[in-house]
Amino acid sequence: MAKSDLKRINEIIKHTLSVIENSRGAIMEIADNARKEVAALKEEIFALQLEVQEVIKNSERLEKLMIKSRIKLATISGDYTRYTEEDMRAAYEEADKLRIELAVSRERERQTVIRRNELERRLKNAEETLMKAEKLVAQVSTVLDYLAGDLSKLDEHIESAEHKRILALRVIKAQEDERRRIAREMHDGPAQSMSNVILKAEICEKLFEIDMDKAREELALLKEMVRDCLKEVRRIIYDLRPMSIDDLGLSPTLQKYIDNFVNETGIRVNLMFLDTDDKIKDSNVGLTIFRLVQECLNNVKKHACATQVVIQLEGTAKGLTIRIKDDGKGFDTSKLSSMPVQSDCGYGIVGMRERVELLGGSFAIESKAGKGTIVRATLPYHFQGVC
Repeated sequence: MAKSDLKRINEIIKHTLSVIENSRGAIMEIADNARKEVAALKEEIFALQLEVQEVIKNSERLEKLMIKSRIKLATISGDYTRYTEEDMRAAYEEADKLRIELAVSRERERQTVIRRNELERRLKNAEETLMKAEKLVAQVSTVLDYLAGDLSKLDEHIESAEHKRILALRVIKAQEDERRRIAREMHDGPAQSMSNVILKAEICEKLFEIDMDKAREELALLKEMVRDCLKEVRRIIYDLRPMSIDDLGLSPTLQKYIDNFVNETGIRVNLMFLDTDDKIKDSNVGLTIFRLVQECLNNVKKHACATQVVIQLEGTAKGLTIRIKDDGKGFDTSKLSSMPVQSDCGYGIVGMRERVELLGGSFAIESKAGKGTIVRATLPYHFQGVC
């Protein structure tokens, strides 16, 4: 999968989460507005209920006054001798005024009750809207949390798959590079030697008929050439996989390799094992440790200009920790990211890191110009994977 595809998928994931988040925000705003409306309606209904009670009391009071006014009007109308026309007119005006006030009060009461009923209906609808909105907010929040975690993991899975794809390509490249190296060594070493052996054998065959002593000398040279060729083949086989790791274990194999390295380069190497004898049981782990030492010593020989190397292998509760320190010229570790992978050192560091990480371990390099280099790696005791 191309980087552009990964970028596009990441954009889609982020856009999806953004849309869901915005939708949740809109629903929460609806719920908040509904909550405010419910509170306002309750306050208004409470005020209207007080107003209705006041209007009812006023209507009842006016009804009582109206009854008294009618009784008074009837009394005046029935006794013309006792009450004057002015009394009659005043009684009529008072009764008519009370009638109008009572009619207005009852209409106000009716309108207030209608308003209260309308508010109660709106309150019921608002409460239902609030309940649905709150329920929807909870559901969307749950979905968003689930999707956020799930889509985030999807992003991680995609990146992991891309990392594995790149790693697989590097493994294939490493295999091809190793085959190319072996082919070159076989061509320049044993193949050339075997050609010389054939040539020497033909010379010996002809010398047997001419000069037996000269033939014996050539046979001795031929024997030495075959011995050197066998030695070169064994070296190539050892570099491919030291069989002594399976037969003798890691410690003797490393010590033998280090002895050969010291004899070849003159660089002092101190090898220390701390509480590891009974813990390196996985051949993958043992071989990885051997390759780390092999690659580090190769870098020391080619680049470090060191005089001494200390290799410490320690068994801890978390796993096997290997520490390789040299007193060489060191380098700026910040340049590792820009170091060409095709270079010997760059490719070697990438290879070491990938070997360790494939086994579930951790890898780190510490170095400063003029201060030497320290390579640290921690590996689990057992590799749970497919060999």
